Amino acid sequence: MHKNTYKITNLSSELKIRLTATITFLFAGQINPVFAQENTTEAVNNEQLQLIEQGINASDSNSLFNPQPPIELIRGDELPFMNAHFSPDGEHIAFTGPNYFGLWVADYSQQDSIYITNMRKLTSVQAGFGYDWSLDGEWILSTHHIYRDRKKMSALQLYGTDAGTTKRLNEYSMGYLGDPEWIGYESTAIISSRDGLIRAETGVELPERLKPAIPDDRNRLMIVDEKLYRVSESDSYMEPVSPFDDVEAKILNLVQSPDGKFVAFERYGEGLYLMNSNGDNLRFLGKAYRPSWSPDSRYIVAMETQDNGYTFTAAELVIFGTDSLSKVEITTKTDLITLNPSWSPYGDSILFNDPETGHVYLLPLR
Repeated sequence: MHKNTYKITNLSSELKIRLTATITFLFAGQINPVFAQENTTEAVNNEQLQLIEQGINASDSNSLFNPQPPIELIRGDELPFMNAHFSPDGEHIAFTGPNYFGLWVADYSQQDSIYITNMRKLTSVQAGFGYDWSLDGEWILSTHHIYRDRKKMSALQLYGTDAGTTKRLNEYSMGYLGDPEWIGYESTAIISSRDGLIRAETGVELPERLKPAIPDDRNRLMIVDEKLYRVSESDSYMEPVSPFDDVEAKILNLVQSPDGKFVAFERYGEGLYLMNSNGDNLRFLGKAYRPSWSPDSRYIVAMETQDNGYTFTAAELVIFGTDSLSKVEITTKTDLITLNPSWSPYGDSILFNDPETGHVYLLPLR
């Protein structure tokens, strides 16, 4: 799942939309996408709120992560692009524009070289914030907003990978809180609102071969109004989950590991935490943000940032291990401001965007 909550921007007031030309870069090898698999990693038995301090073993770093120079993949010369995410099948990349307005998709290939083709705009509305791919890579779940009598109205909407293909899932209403989620093998979309949990049938039917890749899908954790709850596919009851003694703690950007065993999330004002999906074994990873899981559920990539109160001035991408209480920096050799990391389903690279250039980059890990 792909969830983001930040408001620091440095944007021009007038931006013209222009689709950029396809860019081709050489890169060797092809790796098949990795879906959720049974992970033999056991939960780490450490004290609650333990801070990750040591680095990944040097030999492990050399064998697992050998970052190469970032590849400029999607140019944002006049309209900066951001918040890019691979589709789970690895065949597409979705991304958005300033303030999350607009949603684009491009086809992606790395068979003989890394390149994107057929870049198209799916919508101009503010749909690029909490969007979420379907597991088959055919649909993007997001929200669609309109204004009636100066009041913002929202509805759940599916965007197909072909421009102009959309499905509105429910009627427009006010009071949406947070981002939409798939549930019930993606047959249902849910989102929280001031009136409770909203559900809508999606009409999506996943192939049977993909369903084992969705663990505990009908009973999962989600954020409702900056609090953590356990929700089910059919029951309207939401069970509160309190990982902290402070009941006023605000929780953001929760992402579930592909194998369903862990969740990573941010606590507002503190940083990144890791927890077992059953609510046990809470661990503080550090002051990092926007987590994204590796496809084998062993690692989390996140961003460590600096800002001047208005815009980001520096950022590094770091990888945390779930089984060894470790971390390693992977962008120390670039001056780019590396924001919004998203791990490739191939496991071999990470997407990020740089707000200064406006481009989306691909960071090869080996």
